[in-house]
This record gives sequence, C-alpha cells and structure tokens, in this order.
Amino acid sequence: MIETDKIVLAELASLLLKEGQLPTAQENELRRLLEKYPDAKDSLRHRLANTDIHVPFDLRITDLDQEWKILKTKYNERKIAPNYHRLNGNWKPAIRIAAALLLLFTFVWIWKSYLKPVNYLIPDKVYGQKNDVLPGENGAILKIKGQDEINLMNKQVDGSLPQGIELKDGKLLYSQLKTEESNPIHTLIVPKRSTIALTLSDGTRVWVNSESELTYKANFEKNERTVRLKGEAYFEVAKDTKRPFVVEANDLNVQAIGTAFDINSYKPNAKVLLTEGRLKVNGQENEIFIDAGNGVKMINSQLVAFPIPDMEEATAWKDGYFYFENKSMQQILDELSRWYGIKIDSNVSLDKRRYKGGIKRDVTLAEVCNLLKDLTGYQLTIDKEKLIVNKLVDKK
Repeated sequence: MIETDKIVLAELASLLLKEGQLPTAQENELRRLLEKYPDAKDSLRHRLANTDIHVPFDLRITDLDQEWKILKTKYNERKIAPNYHRLNGNWKPAIRIAAALLLLFTFVWIWKSYLKPVNYLIPDKVYGQKNDVLPGENGAILKIKGQDEINLMNKQVDGSLPQGIELKDGKLLYSQLKTEESNPIHTLIVPKRSTIALTLSDGTRVWVNSESELTYKANFEKNERTVRLKGEAYFEVAKDTKRPFVVEANDLNVQAIGTAFDINSYKPNAKVLLTEGRLKVNGQENEIFIDAGNGVKMINSQLVAFPIPDMEEATAWKDGYFYFENKSMQQILDELSRWYGIKIDSNVSLDKRRYKGGIKRDVTLAEVCNLLKDLTGYQLTIDKEKLIVNKLVDKK
C-alpha cells in the first residue's frame, strides 16, 4: 500500500471518529481508496461477518459499497416513516456510529495487516500445538526516492515497476539504464516472514534475508559499486576490476571484485563468510584480508579472521534450510522469529551450549519445534503468534 494512501486513510478515520461524519468530498475519497485496495474490503467483510460487536443495525453483509448505500437509504426512509420516532427522532448518530465502526475496522486492518498475511496461522493436527504457523515466502517492499513504494508481495506489480526493473518468478531483475536517465536511490525492505532474490544492474546476484534492508542505485557509479545493508544478504559479485563492489553494513565495510560471500549484520552476531574469491574487510579499528573458506567477525571492536568449519553455514538459508550447526538456542530462536514472524517468550534462562542439526525452511513451525524439542531439550509451545520456551528435560 502506498504510504500517502495510508496517511490519508488514517486522517479520514480520525476525522470521522472525531466529528461523526465526513464532507462529501472526503467521503468520496474514502470510497475511492477502499475501491483501490480490494484486500482491505475483503478483510473488512470477513471481520464484520465474524464479529460479536453490537451495532444498531446489520453491518454483516457481503458488499461494502452496497452496505454504504443501504445505510443511507434505510435511515433516510426511517426519517420520514410514521414510526421513525422509535429511534427517538435521532437517526443521524446511529448512521454516524455505523460509519465510524466501518472506518475503524478499515483503519485497524490497514495498520495491523500491512505487509502481514492474515492467514498464516493454521490448525495443528499432528504435533499437539494450540495452532501452527506457516513458513515465510518471497516478497519485499521497494522504495524509490521521490516515488511511491511498491509492494512486491503482490504478484501483479509489473505495471507499477519503473523502466528497467522486472519481477520474474519472485525475483527482482535490474537492467542497465542509459546514463542520462534518472538514477534514484532504491531501498529494498524485506520484513519478517519474507526473503527475496535480485540481480543488480551490473549482474551481481543478491539474496536478502528476513528483517533486512538493502539500499543501492539502479545504475552504479563509474568508479565504484556501493550498497548498504541492514540484516543479512548473500552476494555473488559480478567481476569488474575497474569498479570494486562495496558493501557497507553497520561497522563493517566489505570490498570485493568478483567473489561470493554472506554478510550477517544482525546484532550481536555480525560476521562475514567468504565462499569464493578474496575480500578486504574494514572495521572500526583495523582491516583484514581473507580468502575463500574463511570468515571475519568483530570482537571488542577488532576484526578477527577464522576458518569456516562448514561452507553450508554461509549458503543454507538462501538454499532453503535452517542451519543450526554450532549455534546457541538464542540464535536459533532469533532465526525462527524472523522467518515465522513470531514473538519469543522464554520462561527460562537459555543455556550457552551449541547445537547441531538443521531442517528445511518450507516446513511449518510446529515441525521445527518438534525437532528442536529432541535436539535441545526445550519445550516449545505455539500460542497464536507467540512461541513460549520452557525447559523440558536436563540434557547431558
């Protein structure tokens, strides 16, 4: 949903709830926005059809536009009907209450469901959980400076994408534009429960993990290719000896020419894992060069190199797997929170031991919890969008 539309809808809802009615022009604008975003209307119908909230007349019908007409007609007729006095002669507040409820439901849907599917909580018939949670999927929000943001979770966005950008099979593809064309800054926002792959204009391929942001220009500069990262991404850098590829990620600055590497800048576990080529990594107080098969992490503001025990650690998430090898329970829970969009509620202190294991990311949360119960000894209980952690047994 476009940011300005969200703001307008919020303002209209606020005005209606305050004044009890809308001028004709603003009412028409509200109707236009509801027509523009049919998902909002569909969700509203569903919520009204299942609510127990008492209203002075029936809001639980299937067509929002028709409902609006019925409200006006119904109470205009009652105003002149012989028995209209049964409403104590005060029919306008009733229709204002209905309109306020209507807008309130829409307003709540917009702000609570934006970027968030309403149907990823499902029953669990296998593992005895209160409910289950579906895994995340491909998607992101593309923000272009000076333009409206584009929801890439909507599969029908081709008409909204600027020239030189294509969404194909869930992947974002950039073409090299003519130098005289505008070159605004692009920011790719990947929320929880999402991931996306893209190819930049120089041919570099990038996989961006959940709860991450990647900022770049549609066309890179003549002497340098620079991107900024929050979160985690895996890069396969197109070789260009005249233009180093630079990734700025919090306190890390990574320079490459033609390499493949993973950068995890989620705090407090920031590190770089190099799978191909050679990297130069700059930190707060020192710089370091590493070759393939090695990684870099920051300890007390100092960059420290280390060998990668298993190269799968760098690529597992982009290839569709959770990789729990040598990870703490807290790190595992953080991954689950990002991918399944859940909150973690731990009733016990998490130990520092490291675990071994893994599982595909396309399974439901209940299946992962069942594995982790045997792997870690913790009891994991799903309660709607919350994962409650308790100690099950003391594993030696």
